[in-house]
Amino acid sequence: MSCIVYQTDKRTGIKYAYESFSYWDKEKGQPRSKRKYIGKVDPETGEIIPTAGTRKRSKKDGGAGEEKADLIRLHEEIKAKDQTIRELRDELKTERAKNDSLREKILKIRTMAGEALDV
Repeated sequence: MSCIVYQTDKRTGIKYAYESFSYWDKEKGQPRSKRKYIGKVDPETGEIIPTAGTRKRSKKDGGAGEEKADLIRLHEEIKAKDQTIRELRDELKTERAKNDSLREKILKIRTMAGEALDV
């Protein structure tokens, strides 16, 4: 069942028309409704001025399935990159520790070489 619902924007005073569809939500066990934007309502004549239709989604699932799949894919990519960042940080920490150890050894060698030359 569908009907036309009107909603007025309190800030601008513009009246919009929507087509409201009722459906049964199996998960929640109660009726729900979805709205589809039709257009603005002419304040003088009361006629609905339809939209240009530039924001149409795919007929299959309203575009929501594709968007959800994209979000899931992006989330997985982010998780993988975060894991790579953690691994690289750990590797950097290890390499810095090795570097510090080698610097200490070089300093000892220089010190020993300096003492040997002084004798």
